Amino acid sequence: MRKHLGLAALIVLAAWCIGSLASQGPANVDEPVGDGYRQSLIDRYPFYRNATGRFAPLYPALARQIVEDYGITEGVCVDVGGGCGSLAMELAKITDLTVYVLDIDPVAVALCNLLAEEAGLADRVRGVQGDAQDMLFRDGFADLVVSRGSIFFWPDPDAGIRESYRILKPGGVAFVGGGFSRLMDPDTLDELVAWAREKRAANPDGFTHMDSAGILERADGWGIEHIRIIDDGEFEWWVEMRK
Repeated sequence: MRKHLGLAALIVLAAWCIGSLASQGPANVDEPVGDGYRQSLIDRYPFYRNATGRFAPLYPALARQIVEDYGITEGVCVDVGGGCGSLAMELAKITDLTVYVLDIDPVAVALCNLLAEEAGLADRVRGVQGDAQDMLFRDGFADLVVSRGSIFFWPDPDAGIRESYRILKPGGVAFVGGGFSRLMDPDTLDELVAWAREKRAANPDGFTHMDSAGILERADGWGIEHIRIIDDGEFEWWVEMRK
């Protein structure tokens, strides 16, 4: 069953949808753990400032939305291109999921593991270095796959979508894309949308167009039967897949 919600292809502003610069190469993290190590990771992962600043209210709201919509609260979750683990940790706080945070950037992975330890979640939130387009997980590994903001930086989004589906268990759900959350405080959401519109007006070329219709057409060849695209034509674009 395929369903396409929204007529316009998504236009996503890179500055706000980044979950991880997943198309970039690795950076060096060969430093001893000790004084200054945490700050050195933060300094080399610029999105941390947004994740803990402007976008901080987004992650708990999106985690609640995912749980509310799909009801998956135990088993294995993979957060693809999850950066320093902001969404993963919020999911872990309100579920019994073990969350693997896959990211191509070793700095993000190291920071994720450090922050998970500080939050007392190291037993259930684990950063893993890897490529969204060729995941290291076996077939049928995850009950839930999530990804916010990373897909727009994958050189081959189709490959990442196929991989997200491949690693799902039967009965599993993948929710991959970008945007905010309907469960955010309305005033905070309005502020973020207004900010994103300003950024778009100032830099129209800083947007990524996603081929919604093409993805749905190609999904047949990928063996994905239950797929829909949620597209508001502005700042919400998500691929939802069920196995």
